[in-house]
Formats: sequence, C-alpha cells, structure tokens
Amino acid sequence: MRRAKKYHTITDIVGTVYCEQKVVFDRERGDARPLEVRAKAAAGTFEHLRFQVEGQTRAAIDRRCFIATAIYGPDAAETNFLRAWRDRVLMPAMVGRLFVRAYYAVSPGLVPLLCRSRCAATAVRAGLNALLRLLGMPR
Repeated sequence: MRRAKKYHTITDIVGTVYCEQKVVFDRERGDARPLEVRAKAAAGTFEHLRFQVEGQTRAAIDRRCFIATAIYGPDAAETNFLRAWRDRVLMPAMVGRLFVRAYYAVSPGLVPLLCRSRCAATAVRAGLNALLRLLGMPR
C-alpha cells in the first residue's frame, strides 16, 4: 500500500495551476515523469526540508555556555561539544537541569574574572580540557 504524503510540494501546487487533470492522473496512476526529473524534484524538496529543519534547530539551540565561551570562543569545537553534552546528558534528567540552572546563575559572574586573570583562565582551561577528555571528546 502506498503511503500518502503529509504535505504538498511546490511542484504539486504549481501542477494544479497548470493542469489539474495531470495531478489527478498522477495520483491515480502514479508519477509518469522521467526519473531524472523526479530525482531533481526530490532533491529540491529535500533541500527545502533541510533548510526548514536547520532553521528550527538553530532557533531551538541554547547557545549559552558562558565559561567555555570565555575560554575557547563561542563557536569552538570544545564549546559546541559541551553544549551538545549538556543537551544530551544533563537536560533530560532533573538533577542535570538543576545543575545547569545553578551553572547559569553563577557562571556569568565568573567570566569577568577569567577575562582579567590569565592564571584563573589557565586553571579553568586545564579543568575543562580534563573534563572534555573524560567525556570522550574526539581530538
């Protein structure tokens, strides 16, 4: 049994404007377009869906990671690894969410200290590097 589409592609919508009989025929008898045309249409639909998911994902991602951002930078691999670990491991558990909430309450106040004190930043970097190794961050 053929699975029904849950959405209409732009190709479907434009097709109804030009020839609604073709749309009905394709629905009843199957798509008669050449394979190359169907492949290009599928690739276009995939790109639209990928773009939509990427936009939704970026909106949903919590970019906060104050200390790692101060030490490594906002888009560093280490910072992104820690964010992903937070979202994957800490956030699903109540204890993890409490830890994250406490971290967000305390860490913004520590960032100016890390920016002023090279010694403090070096110590925190060493601690974060050890944590990243413990968590299995690939090198």
